[in-house]
Amino acid sequence: MLPQRPHPSSDGRRIVICDYNALLLSVTGLLRMSGYSVFQAHDGYAAEELCVSLPDIELLVVNTYGTGLDVGVLCRSVRAAKPGLPVLHIGSSIPESLPPDVPTLSEEFSPECLLQTVVAMIDPDVLGGVPVDSAGVGAGAALR
Repeated sequence: MLPQRPHPSSDGRRIVICDYNALLLSVTGLLRMSGYSVFQAHDGYAAEELCVSLPDIELLVVNTYGTGLDVGVLCRSVRAAKPGLPVLHIGSSIPESLPPDVPTLSEEFSPECLLQTVVAMIDPDVLGGVPVDSAGVGAGAALR
């Protein structure tokens, strides 16, 4: 059974950077079906604007490609405006510029692994306070 938030709420917003590929569209759909509010951004500049302008953003999900920005630059820029904002990277490799505290999920993750990772990053009490570090969550799914 997939972990789910107890009640969907507008105070827990998420952002998915959408470069219009099937992977990120499926991430958006899975998170929405699990009760999260997801805002898609067509590139890194739009994601940065959403993170800065919308209240109560709790997680930024990024992909290596399709952002129009270096993913490390995007993470640092968003965190300058929203210190401590958790960021999850999904990709087939880890960009050199990615901050060391940003976990990376391989593009071959399972829905369960994605949801466990998201829950651990923003709702740790749901999983009993399991922290997510750069190793990620889920057997074999994290690149680091």
